[in-house]
Amino acid sequence: MSKTAHKAEAVRVPPSGEQAYFADALGWEADREARREKSEQRAWRVAGAASLLAVIALVGIATLAPFRRNVPYLFAMEKATGNVEFVGAIDDRRIAGYQELLDKHWAQRYIVARESYNYKLLQSDYDTVLGMSNEPVARDFARLYEGAYARDAKYGASVEMRVTILSVQLSANGAGSQAVIRFAKSTRRVEAESNDAPQYFVATIGYEYKPTMAGKEKDLIANPLGYRVTSYRVDAEIAPIGAPSQKSPAS
Repeated sequence: MSKTAHKAEAVRVPPSGEQAYFADALGWEADREARREKSEQRAWRVAGAASLLAVIALVGIATLAPFRRNVPYLFAMEKATGNVEFVGAIDDRRIAGYQELLDKHWAQRYIVARESYNYKLLQSDYDTVLGMSNEPVARDFARLYEGAYARDAKYGASVEMRVTILSVQLSANGAGSQAVIRFAKSTRRVEAESNDAPQYFVATIGYEYKPTMAGKEKDLIANPLGYRVTSYRVDAEIAPIGAPSQKSPAS
């Protein structure tokens, strides 16, 4: 074969118009496919990042959920004028310590037992009050159930008195520890199935702790710390001018 023939074979014939068209189309399709693949890769990266952020957010919320708290705010309204005054936030972080919880627990239990009236629970409440009172306070309470006008003889099983504790405030002075308890009392006529409008009272009690191991087991279990009320007074929250304070609203 001659050198001229080899040169002829090496020369590339330029594509015709139709061939150029198809070549350009194939190139465009390849470019479009490449761009689509890149776009999908970017979309998957964005979706993965968003999913990761969502998981991190959910973990954060789950971690912080136990620390979430609803803090109610206490407002006091003066019934005579209708003025509303902000008292403060009722937050358990204001509790000074375990002793304060104990003091409020026993004060609340004492008021509920003393001021409630349920004929079926009368003996239990009576024993609770006597077991948590010193001798003078216990004698004053026992008089409510003596004579012709005894509390149980007056009301029998036809009346129920329910107590709702509204607040318990503690203080201390030279006379010892004191608690001021605001509570509402509602009276229910059992036979008529009707409830009277609630009345509001403020009880002021002095108290102390005298733990002892002497006594009946049931009494020691009921009052293991020896909580004793040393003074007791109840006043209507809004009393008529000149009206004397009553020893007990249910007496």
